[in-house]
Amino acid sequence: MNVIIGQTQQQKRKQGPSLQIPYNSLKVELVTEGLSFPTSMEFIDNKNILVLQKNTGTVHLISNGILQKKPVLKVQVDTKGERGLLGITHSGKDTVFLYFTESDHDKPLRNRVYQYHWNGANLVNRTLILDLPAAPGPYHQGGKLKIGYDNYLYAVIGDLTAPDSVLQNNKNGKDPNDTSVILRVNPDNGLPVNNNPFYNNNNNDNHSSSGGYYNDKDNVESLLDRYYAYGIRNSFGIDFDPITGTLWDTENGESGYDEVNLVKPGFNSGWAQVMGPIARNSNQTPNDLVSFSGSIYTDPVFSWRDQIGITDIEFLNSSKLGDRFANNIFVGDINNGNLYYFEVND
Repeated sequence: MNVIIGQTQQQKRKQGPSLQIPYNSLKVELVTEGLSFPTSMEFIDNKNILVLQKNTGTVHLISNGILQKKPVLKVQVDTKGERGLLGITHSGKDTVFLYFTESDHDKPLRNRVYQYHWNGANLVNRTLILDLPAAPGPYHQGGKLKIGYDNYLYAVIGDLTAPDSVLQNNKNGKDPNDTSVILRVNPDNGLPVNNNPFYNNNNNDNHSSSGGYYNDKDNVESLLDRYYAYGIRNSFGIDFDPITGTLWDTENGESGYDEVNLVKPGFNSGWAQVMGPIARNSNQTPNDLVSFSGSIYTDPVFSWRDQIGITDIEFLNSSKLGDRFANNIFVGDINNGNLYYFEVND
C-alpha cells in the first residue's frame, strides 16, 4: 500500500507540516481472503463486517476476522459494466441498506435500495426504499450509501453514461430523471426530507409511499424534492465529516480531473459542462450551468489533472492511528493502488 499525503485547498484542521506525517508507522495487515470483486463493506459492530461481492450478488460476514462460509444474503443482480451489488450502510444495530442493480426476470433493470433486518445471522425482511434507473448504462451506476448524522439516508447515482438531462447541466435536456444526483430521503420509506434544498412544499402530496415516485410530472420543481446535490458524473464514495457533519464525495472525471468535493445542500458539481476547477474548462462560467432555486456551483476542494480512478472517501472517526490522523480524510484510487491522506480544517 502506498500512502500519498496532501492538503485540501482549505486550511488544515490539524496544524503542522503535512509532508512529515509518520505514514511509515502504518502497516498493512491481512484481515481475510477468498473474496471475489468486493465493492463495499460495513462494520455492523466491533466484531462483525458485512462485505459485498459485485458479480455474485452475495453479502458475506467476516466475524472476528474469519470469513464465514455461507453468505448472509444472495440477490439477483445484473453484472454488466459497473452494475451489480454496489453499496451498503446501516443504522442502529439491526437495520441494513443495500444498493444493487436488480435483475428481475424480463422486467427492466433498476438500481434499487432495500432496507433489511439483520438478525445476527442473515439479512431478512426487505423493504423497497428507492427505485432508480439503471439504463442505458452499463457504467456510472454510482451505488454508495450512507446514513448521515441527521439520521437520513443518502445515496449517489451517476449519469448512466447518458448525460442528457437538466441534472447534467443540459439546459435543453430532459426533465429530472434520478441520474447524476445525491438523494437524501427518509430511511423508512424513501420519501423526501422537507428541508431538502429543492423541496417544494406545494408538492408534498405528490409522492407515493413506495420508492419515492412522483405523480406530478408537469412541474419540474416537484421532481427535485429528494435531491441533495446534482451534476455528478459518477461517484464511488460519500462520507460525513465527524466534526461538522457535512457531506463530502469523490467524483470520477471523464479523461481527467477526478475530484474531492465538499457537498453543501444544493451543490451542483458541474457535469457535463465542468470537471475540475471551472476556470480550466474552456471559459465556462456558472451562468452556463443549469440552476435551480437553492442550487450553488462550487469548485472541487481538490482535483487531479491526470485521472487516477478515484474510489472511496472515508473520514477516520478514531484516534487509534494517532491524533494526527483522527477525523481526517483517506481516499483510494483504482489506477495506481494508492491511499491518499488529506488534512482538513474546521
